[in-house]
Amino acid sequence: MENNFFVRYIDDESLIEYKEKKEFKKSKGFFGLWFFYWKKYKVKSIFAIIFILLVSGFSVFNILIARQITSILIGESLIETLNNKELLSEIITGLIPLVGEENEKLLEMINEFLASNDLEMPKELVNNILQKFYFDYLSYDGKNVVAIFFGLSITKMQWVYILLATIGLVIVCMYIAYCFCGIISEESQTDLKNKLIKSLLTKNVDFYNKNSQGKITETIVKDCKNIAEQLKVAPIILLFIVFSTVGSTAMLIYIDKLISILMFSLILCVMLIALSVVLFIAKPVKKSMDAKSKSDSEITEKISAIRLIKSTGTWEKEIEHFNQDNQKQNKYNRKLNYAISIIPGIIIGAIGCLTLSSIVFGVFIYANDTSKLITVFSTFTAGIFVMVTPIFQLNTILQSISSTNKSSQNIASIVNDEDNIIEIENPKFINKKGIESIVFDNVSFAYPLSPESNILNNLSISFEKGKSYAFVGPSGCGKSTITRLLLRFYENYEGSIKINGDMELKDIELKDWLENIGYVDQEPQILSGTIKENLLYVKNDATDKEIIDACKKAKLHDLIMSWEKQYDTFLFERGKQLSGGQKQRLVIARTFLKNPSLIILDEATSALDNLVEKEISIELDKLIVGKTTITIAHRLTTIKNYDKIFVLDSFKKIAQVGTFNELIKKDGLFKELYEVDKGES
Repeated sequence: MENNFFVRYIDDESLIEYKEKKEFKKSKGFFGLWFFYWKKYKVKSIFAIIFILLVSGFSVFNILIARQITSILIGESLIETLNNKELLSEIITGLIPLVGEENEKLLEMINEFLASNDLEMPKELVNNILQKFYFDYLSYDGKNVVAIFFGLSITKMQWVYILLATIGLVIVCMYIAYCFCGIISEESQTDLKNKLIKSLLTKNVDFYNKNSQGKITETIVKDCKNIAEQLKVAPIILLFIVFSTVGSTAMLIYIDKLISILMFSLILCVMLIALSVVLFIAKPVKKSMDAKSKSDSEITEKISAIRLIKSTGTWEKEIEHFNQDNQKQNKYNRKLNYAISIIPGIIIGAIGCLTLSSIVFGVFIYANDTSKLITVFSTFTAGIFVMVTPIFQLNTILQSISSTNKSSQNIASIVNDEDNIIEIENPKFINKKGIESIVFDNVSFAYPLSPESNILNNLSISFEKGKSYAFVGPSGCGKSTITRLLLRFYENYEGSIKINGDMELKDIELKDWLENIGYVDQEPQILSGTIKENLLYVKNDATDKEIIDACKKAKLHDLIMSWEKQYDTFLFERGKQLSGGQKQRLVIARTFLKNPSLIILDEATSALDNLVEKEISIELDKLIVGKTTITIAHRLTTIKNYDKIFVLDSFKKIAQVGTFNELIKKDGLFKELYEVDKGES
C-alpha cells in the first residue's frame, strides 16, 4: 500500500476507506465522479492526460504544417514566374514607379538578371524577393523551396511525410488515451457497483420499504453503465477540446492575430448560445428522466405481479394505462426534442461555417495581398478543423450530461443514505454454547415509516435454551415484529433485549449473532444456482456428506436423486420449477445444515395446502428438537407440542400465555382463533 499523508498508519485500511467515502460523498454530479475516479486511479489518469495532450499537440502542429506547405507552394509558383524573363520584364516595368529607394538595389539586381544570358535567377536574388515580399521563413537552395523550422531546412515532400507521421501518431495516441480511459471506466463501474452492493446489503430493511425494487435494480445496472460510458468518452472529448482549443488559439494568433481575434469572438458567441440552451433544458431533461425512471419502475412492479394481472384479467387495462402514460411522456419528449435540437443546429451549423468566415475576414483585411490571403485561408481551415472535430462530438456529450447527472444522483441517494446497520467498535461475541437465553425487558418499537404508531408496547418476555415458543394473534398485533427485532432488521427499539444474561443484542457482532440463527420464512428464499450452491450458502465449508444428511432429514434427498443432475440441478430465479413444499423442504434442509442454536419460523407453513403443511410440519418438528425455537403461527394445529404460547391481541399486548392444552380449555382469544382455524380446516 502506498504511503498517504492523510493516513496515520500505513496498514490502517479503515482510515483510507473513511477518507475515500468522505470524498465520494462530496463528488456531486458527473464532473464530481469524474474527478473522484481520476484522482483514485491517478496513474492511469496521468497517462490518459499525457496522451490526450500529445494528440492535441500533434493536431495543432498540423496547422503549422499546413501553413508551411501552402507557403512553399506559393514560393514555387513565384520562382516559376521569376524564371520567366518576358513575364518578369513586364512586372518590373509596372513596378518601377512604385519602387521606393530602399528597394532600388533589389530592382537593379533584377535588371542585371534580365540583361544576362542566365536561364535561372540567382538563388540569392530569389531569397531576397521571397523573404522581402512574401515569407521570411522560406528559403531557396537553387533547387527546392524550403521552410526554415528551428534551423532545419524542410522541403515540401518532407513536410508531407511529417504530416503523415503526425496523423499516424494522433491515431496511436488517441487509441492509447481511449484505452486508459476505458480501463478507468471499467474499474469505476466495478467500484460503483461494489459501493452500491455494499451499501444496499448493509441497509436496514426499512430502506427497502421506502424504495422500489425496480428503481434499485435500474440504479445498479443502468445508472452505473451510463456513468461508465460517459467516463470513457466525455473526459477525452472535453480535454481534447480544451487542449486543442488552447493550442490552436496560440498557433493561429502566432500566424495572424487580427483574424484570430475575430474568429474566436465568433466561436465564443456560438458557445455561449449553446451553453444557454443547455442550462435552459437542464430542468426539463431531469423531469423527463424522472418520469421515465418512474415508468420503468412501474413496469418492473407490474411484471413482478404478472400472476395477479393474469388471474384478474386486467391486462387490457394495464396495456391501456401504459399506452396513455407512454403517449403523455412521448408528447412531452417531442416538445423537449425541439429545444434539444437547437444544440446540434448551433454547433454543426454555426461552427461548421467558421472556415468560410475566415475567408470573409481575410478578404476584407488582405484584399491586396493574395499570397497572404491564400496562406491565411489554408492555415485557418486546418486550425478550425482541429478545433471543430471534437466540438462536433460535444453535442452528444452535452445532451447526455443531464441524464448522467441524474444517474449520479440516483447512486448517491443510495450510497450516501445513512439508513445503515451500525456496527459498534468493540462488539461482543456469542460463546461456543450458543444462545442460552433471550430476555425482552420493556421493549417498545415503532416502524420508521410510522414512528407515531407503536407496534410493541413495553413487551417483557423471556426465552430459554432448548424450549419452543409460539406467537399467535390477529394480523398487525406485532408477532412478526418480534422476529424482525431478533433478526436485527431494526435496532431502533426502546428498552433492552438481553442475550445470555448480560449482553445487549445491539452490542453483539452482527455476523456472529446471525450465525447462531436459522430462519424459515413463509416465502422460501431460493437463489439462482444449483441445489448444492443453495445449501452451501449458509455453510460454505460443508462436506457432501453433511449436505446429503441435511437433505435426508428434510425428506428431499430422494427427490434430488431422481433428477438428472441431482445436486448439480440448476434452480431458476426464486426456484420457479419447484413446488411450494419442495422450496420449503430446501430451506429446512439448509437450516439442518447450518445447525443453529436458535430457530425462527415465521408462518413457515401458512402458504402451503393442508396435506403439504402436515408433511412439512413433521420435518419442522424434527428440526427444532433440542433447539430454542420461536414460531409465528398461522395454523394453531402446528404448535400443539410447544412449551409456551403467547397470545397477542389487537391492542398489541400479551392477552394470554400457556401451553396449547391450557389455553384451549380457557375462554379467550386463543380459543376463538382455534375455533376459526378449525372451521377453515
